[in-house]
Amino acid sequence: MNTGKTYKTKRIFCTLAACAMLLSVVGCGEKETTSSTGSTASTGETSSQASTTSSVPAADSTFEAIGFEAKVVPLPETPLAQYPVENGGTISMWISFNTTSAKYYQSLAEDISVKQFVEDTGINVEFVHPAQGQEAENFNLLVVSDSLPDIIVNGDTYYAGGASAAVADGVFADLTDLVAEYAPDYNYFLENNDLFWRLATTDDGSIYGIYNYKDIQAPYYDRSQFRKDWLDEWGMEIPTTFAEYEEYFKKVQETYPDVSPFTLDKTGLEQQFLATFEAATVDNGIRFFVKDGVIHHTFNEPGLKDYLTLMNDWYQKGYINKDFTTIDNVDQEFATGRTAMVVGNSDAIYTLAQDLDFEPTTGPYPRVNEGDLYHGDIFYFPQNGTPCAISAKSQNKELALQFLNYGFTKQGSGVINFGDPDTSWTWSTEANPDYGMTIPEYTDYALNNPDYPASDLEYTVRLHTCWSKYRYGDDVSMIRNVADPGCWDYRAMWGDDETSDNSYALPGLNFSTEVANEIGTLTTDINTYAEEMCLKFITGATPLSEFDSFTQQVEALGMSRLLELYQQAYDALLSKQR
Repeated sequence: MNTGKTYKTKRIFCTLAACAMLLSVVGCGEKETTSSTGSTASTGETSSQASTTSSVPAADSTFEAIGFEAKVVPLPETPLAQYPVENGGTISMWISFNTTSAKYYQSLAEDISVKQFVEDTGINVEFVHPAQGQEAENFNLLVVSDSLPDIIVNGDTYYAGGASAAVADGVFADLTDLVAEYAPDYNYFLENNDLFWRLATTDDGSIYGIYNYKDIQAPYYDRSQFRKDWLDEWGMEIPTTFAEYEEYFKKVQETYPDVSPFTLDKTGLEQQFLATFEAATVDNGIRFFVKDGVIHHTFNEPGLKDYLTLMNDWYQKGYINKDFTTIDNVDQEFATGRTAMVVGNSDAIYTLAQDLDFEPTTGPYPRVNEGDLYHGDIFYFPQNGTPCAISAKSQNKELALQFLNYGFTKQGSGVINFGDPDTSWTWSTEANPDYGMTIPEYTDYALNNPDYPASDLEYTVRLHTCWSKYRYGDDVSMIRNVADPGCWDYRAMWGDDETSDNSYALPGLNFSTEVANEIGTLTTDINTYAEEMCLKFITGATPLSEFDSFTQQVEALGMSRLLELYQQAYDALLSKQR
């Protein structure tokens, strides 16, 4: 068992030739997939558990599984666009406001990183922040009132049918003919990373949004979290199988009867556990994954019953917090001692442990049987979220693109990832071997700042989440990991697990407006029914003897058609050509 191996960020480097063409190199993808099963000693093996047990390796990585090569694209030393922009101007941006930032600012306009970004670009920004938890309502109100700001961050999440439908309906702008001229540094990554181009453009190569670009892989931050001090007290090893989880839970009940042994995700669907039963990957979010080129869905997998059987058993035994459906922050629940185990954010829990003086530890992805293979680890695709659309009726499309483009230049990416260059960072004197270039290095001001608690530094000294940009790896850009290498080691403890891979990870797919609308209807109908039923199966409100009826109803709601549409889109991605 791996008890503390330091994981080095996996990155395959390729050098720039004089003509700015990059060589393509096969590399190690990071993880997102699903895997093996068998049975726990306490619950007994079911027939479906036996049939889903996997001891045969899948592809070594997502790159191998989908036939693309890993590629690292260093930032050019000199930007392709000129800053500050001549004559400048003002744009508006709709973006959610992180709760940590909101403790210190009324608007992102007050953030030191944003101020520097604005100064460098010569472009002022007026921010529109929807109220926390009301993003969808606010976005739709702006659409209906025909008053969208110039830039909309993550707007496709809230528009029925996604970006394609928004463009077809005249809500978002088609940026295809503008990007090369007004966002040339972003376009550089589209031209030099084929997988990024495939994922960040439509099937016909159109550009409807500007995405984060990240070609580095890293260990997943969410892991099973245990109390190491209690494990040591009881002479127990870190649990690796569900049977060992149960031994830990029993000991918690015996020793600390006021502590809930485990707080399950409020949805009842713990992705990492589902992946153990080959019914998900750890971070797909939409319940789809791909296995041997075939699209699968959580609510259509036999392993789902095995998962629900185990969770129901744990619930009946009192291992699962009876109030799990009402708890939003499991990390706080764990850190404050109200629960003994969660699947939580390793970075956050490590930092909280330093503040609250207790000793946690992470565990590997759980297995049914020791040594089972796990194909459900995460893979970070280069199209790394945070799409920024531009309003179709914006009078500042070119200026908005120029503003976003700065985050893909070397200096601009430093500002938006690391903060104010005059105070929080400087350029390294030698090229970082993982990046093939000099990268920002934090100053003492950032690493030993007395003005903010460590848990808040990422949203004060720097800006961890904002709009789309070139993203550095968390090992070099997150202050807590640089200031305290133990934080990174804690997150990376199981990063070199050779019995897990990411070969089932499914990239984001493109759909036409008509297909996206059909998928939206099917997904809403299936998820509304299935999510409610899964909670009932776990709590016992509905007996698992009715699982076959559940499966039939999921099919009647259109599961086969949903899988067919996703399969078509996945096949189109693989065959897509420039």
